[in-house]
Amino acid sequence: MGGFDKLVKAFKSKPTITANKFLNIKDIQGNFLYTIDGKVLAYLKIYPKNCKLMSKEEQKNHAQILTRNFASELKPFKLYFTNRPVNLQRNQDYQAELMDKEKNATKFTLQSKRSRSFGNLSVRGKALESEIYLIVWGENTEYIEQELMKRLNDLKMKFTNSGYRTEILEERLIIQLVNSYTNPDVAYIENQDYLESPLTVI
Repeated sequence: MGGFDKLVKAFKSKPTITANKFLNIKDIQGNFLYTIDGKVLAYLKIYPKNCKLMSKEEQKNHAQILTRNFASELKPFKLYFTNRPVNLQRNQDYQAELMDKEKNATKFTLQSKRSRSFGNLSVRGKALESEIYLIVWGENTEYIEQELMKRLNDLKMKFTNSGYRTEILEERLIIQLVNSYTNPDVAYIENQDYLESPLTVI
């Protein structure tokens, strides 16, 4: 038996498990993810700001506001940073419509450059949107869901007071987030049956 045949046989002999078992996921319901080892997680999406557009003084003031608002936050949390693929087809179609109607040569040239830039981003795989998620968790006890929701709402208020827009994730969005870790190309397609999808461990 050749080396390649041995490799194929070894690969086929590996056990196949569901993706949720591999990722320690027992269930996802409502605003919560339940793990196999007895934890409950909840997620807050933070819509990012481009602080590079701020002046040095504005950046300093912004940092002071964040520090002041979160000074009392003593419990642990995690931040998860990721990049979400963005479909620019609608933008390109819209630019094409504008170009069809445009009679001013200068505006037409600018629109053409913008349309080409969208195309270049898509071709190079650089059409990405930065996303930030804050994760809180606790042991799966009787009142853990209420405790986590209270904490998320407190954090949400602190971010609002700091000038950030946030969103507490519900079931569909949590599934999309987890799916983006295992299969980012299709994670944001609607009706993904993630929890039952197989995952081969190699």
